[in-house]
Amino acid sequence: MKVFRYIEKTFNMKKTNIYYLSVIVLILCSCSKDDTGGDIVNENNIQGLCPEIQGVTAIYWELGHGIPAPLTQVPLIPNPGQRYIHSQFPGLGFTIPQSYTPFEIADPQTGTRGVNVIRNDDSAIFRYVPGTQAVGQVSSQSIIANEINSMFSFFNFTGTPEVVCRTLPSGNQSISGIPMEFNARLLRFNNMTAIITVRSLLISGSTFSSISAVAAPTSEFETEVLNTFLPINFELLVGPGGSFVDKDEDGVPALEDPDDNNPNVP
Repeated sequence: MKVFRYIEKTFNMKKTNIYYLSVIVLILCSCSKDDTGGDIVNENNIQGLCPEIQGVTAIYWELGHGIPAPLTQVPLIPNPGQRYIHSQFPGLGFTIPQSYTPFEIADPQTGTRGVNVIRNDDSAIFRYVPGTQAVGQVSSQSIIANEINSMFSFFNFTGTPEVVCRTLPSGNQSISGIPMEFNARLLRFNNMTAIITVRSLLISGSTFSSISAVAAPTSEFETEVLNTFLPINFELLVGPGGSFVDKDEDGVPALEDPDDNNPNVP
């Protein structure tokens, strides 16, 4: 199955990792949302970080960069199904839509834990690996390239994608004084839209990373963001009071921490 080829490829990459997904949501009301997002999105407050995109796509891209999402309420899954809980890391748990299936990621040797949540027609993916470790210094460029290539393999794409938005590491990024690399892409290929984001830190000779990747048909991408990707991110990263989750209590919230189960990272 394609699902297992995707999981196998991402596991066999020595420099695998997956990201944080930053979610800052302004909770202004408690009414229910529709599938178009017209009731919960305030597009006037989009920052325009990538001028080539707008609407919900721009909101999700900016969330990955830590920019507040101009939402008027908590995003919810309209067709909730099972609650997924990682067998080795119970803190990695969330509700998934009925039309999706979770596939657990766990590698004790590298400390990798995460999940691929794949739509049952194999046409949409939410991939989240909040922490993974590689010996030595591994650039975020290598990490994101591996993620992109694995995604292309899953969707049987062998051409050249359209790079709509790109963020490359800059020399002045850090977490708790430790230099950090942040790398992101918004790609279109084969009528698909994908957003991939990577954060990585070099600590004591090892690279700690977190990675996020989502993809869906371009015609359905904003609906999937509103109905699947945003709700999962909100549930993972934001506590009941609206503050960010910090599971390892090291003072760095999960959206910025490449390993939120290890108080020594960062």
